[in-house]
Amino acid sequence: MTISPSNIEIQSVHSISKTISRELIKDAILAAYEKSNRPYDFDISVNIRIVGREEGAEINKKFKKKNTPTNVLAFVGDPKKENHLGIEAPSLGDIVVCYPVVKEESNDLQKTVNDHFIHMVIHGFLHLMGYDHQDDHEEHEMNELTNKILQSVMP
Repeated sequence: MTISPSNIEIQSVHSISKTISRELIKDAILAAYEKSNRPYDFDISVNIRIVGREEGAEINKKFKKKNTPTNVLAFVGDPKKENHLGIEAPSLGDIVVCYPVVKEESNDLQKTVNDHFIHMVIHGFLHLMGYDHQDDHEEHEMNELTNKILQSVMP
């Protein structure tokens, strides 16, 4: 089973570059799922919310106790439990991307906004798939996988 484009919900409450299409975001999620090598045996879904500074700061304060927006937050769902309850295409979780922060960081990192934005979407999704960067080994594994996925979706 898998995740399909129709099971990727994108909520954009902040304007983003017209060159970052919904299709590009969905392609990044689909590639991340495929290359993560952690398949589910049932269909799953994911929610992505693109926010501005104010909402980004509110969410970060509420859930991470930090009074400033951050680039990306991932909130892990419980798809196995939801599947057991009979929910069709249970949610892997939610990814919140704060576009203004990503835009600022892209300048500092000398990356295009598109590249950095898609990097953050992939990063958030990999967290939902169980990847982390709490130690050097995990960070290396996650960074390698992220770069592999980026190369497959970004022209």
